[in-house]
Amino acid sequence: MTSMVLSRRICCALLMALSAHPACRGAGPSTEEAAMLAARALAETATPVRPFEPGVRPAWNRRAVQFLYAPAFDLPRVTGAVRYRFTLKDAAGRIHAFEADAPWRSLQPVWTSVPAGPAELVVEGLDAAGVAVPPAVRRTFHRASPFVPLGEEPSSARRSADRALSALVASPDLRCWFEGPSPDPDFPMYRYPAKIIGAAAAALARSALIAGDRTKAEEARGAARRAADHMLGLAFGEQSAWAHHPPTYHPTMYAERLKGHMSADRYMTNCGADAGRSLLEVHAATGDVRYLDAAVRIAETYRRNQLPDGSWWLFVNPTDGKPAAPNVLIPTAVINFLDELEAAAGDRGFSPMRDRALAWTLSNPVKTWDWQGQFEDVRPVPPYENLTKHEACDLAIHLFNLKRPSAEQSALASELLRFAEDQFVVWGSPPAATPVRQGADGSSAKARRWITPCVLEQYRCYAPVSASSAKLIRTFLAAWRATGDRMHLEKARALGAALVRAQEHVKAPGRYQTWLMTPPGAMWFNCELAAERAMRELGEAG
Repeated sequence: MTSMVLSRRICCALLMALSAHPACRGAGPSTEEAAMLAARALAETATPVRPFEPGVRPAWNRRAVQFLYAPAFDLPRVTGAVRYRFTLKDAAGRIHAFEADAPWRSLQPVWTSVPAGPAELVVEGLDAAGVAVPPAVRRTFHRASPFVPLGEEPSSARRSADRALSALVASPDLRCWFEGPSPDPDFPMYRYPAKIIGAAAAALARSALIAGDRTKAEEARGAARRAADHMLGLAFGEQSAWAHHPPTYHPTMYAERLKGHMSADRYMTNCGADAGRSLLEVHAATGDVRYLDAAVRIAETYRRNQLPDGSWWLFVNPTDGKPAAPNVLIPTAVINFLDELEAAAGDRGFSPMRDRALAWTLSNPVKTWDWQGQFEDVRPVPPYENLTKHEACDLAIHLFNLKRPSAEQSALASELLRFAEDQFVVWGSPPAATPVRQGADGSSAKARRWITPCVLEQYRCYAPVSASSAKLIRTFLAAWRATGDRMHLEKARALGAALVRAQEHVKAPGRYQTWLMTPPGAMWFNCELAAERAMRELGEAG
């Protein structure tokens, strides 16, 4: 055991030294490096993610169906039992067994010998004589595939991003902004103004900044202005509690698509951050201070509505600001927006608000581990029913980017990243089951049609989405920059390579498919834009 640990430490030191060498930045791993990384990746899966411990750490994984890292479950003690026998049957029918002092211990003792695929766990209480005491508890789950490096030269992420942005801007989805001031009534994704119209404005603005042709750049700037102006024209008025925030749901169009909780008298408060970041992109491309001022007004409204504990109600009536659901916003999107706003506009006095929002995050989801999905097309749900990784990754990126993080901050960043990988990254062998009933769009596609490696969006939409791959690429890159660990860079590259492969589909050649599967499903170009940003960042990493 000691020699195995020592050899792993030597491997880690060698890989970190190699990753720091300039000659290695643009190259894929050699065969020997890839083998070392794969062995280390498997060994690291034995370490649990936030394992359940009564009175210490909450049970967050009751609905989870996939585990990359050794899980621990919230199982009760059995009367008369002094020890517990864990028996795990793997996909090949082999049995892996061990004993522990409590039923909630992790599967660490056997985990690295369990192959990828469906597994069934039985936990039995044993009395002092070693006799089983009923009842036994059973749980099935999917043992996720550990990471294996590509072992090939990485393709150019920057060229891929350029191609994707050009294809998106030339697509029918954005044509309406070159032709007039209103969204295409036949393109139903525009029913989400803050997110989708904002993404259209941002994509057009980004295109203008990189366009080599002056005429095309000016046309793109004009189209970006029209999209941004339409979005701002829909913003809630001065008398509204959420004044100056563009709405989550379009108030006059696409009524046939806006049903249930999705209506003009409801607002999801993370949408202001989406809109604000898009306005900053338009300001950067046009130099027009109107868009910067509009972003500042969005931030001022956030300041007026911040709750005493530091966050905001997630789902509200925009007129009076009263909550329409008991859920509270996990405010990482607002924190990111305020950071970008300060970089663009200088210090406008929003730092105390941002710091309170960060403190709330550290005192709430970091403690409860309830990283609930907060998407405009999913009704807010009770704790742990619909986990996602987006906000957890946002916080991890923030912590990895700190200039002088504490040991506790670095450890938390790493655990957040491992949680995201554990629950949502599929390196291979996708799970067949889903945590909860699935929604529409691409989430109904069979797992065997997924393009791997990929990243799943949320429990409610348990399917691979390009924006989810983008978020993990950016988080792995932040971890690589903070630690120098080659493993993180190779994981980002592997996810990027899958995005490149998905660009080749005949349905929309050049574009990053929203759903990394065949057939690819409906297009959400805000997801494409997230992928374009991440791939450009990956290109800068070499």
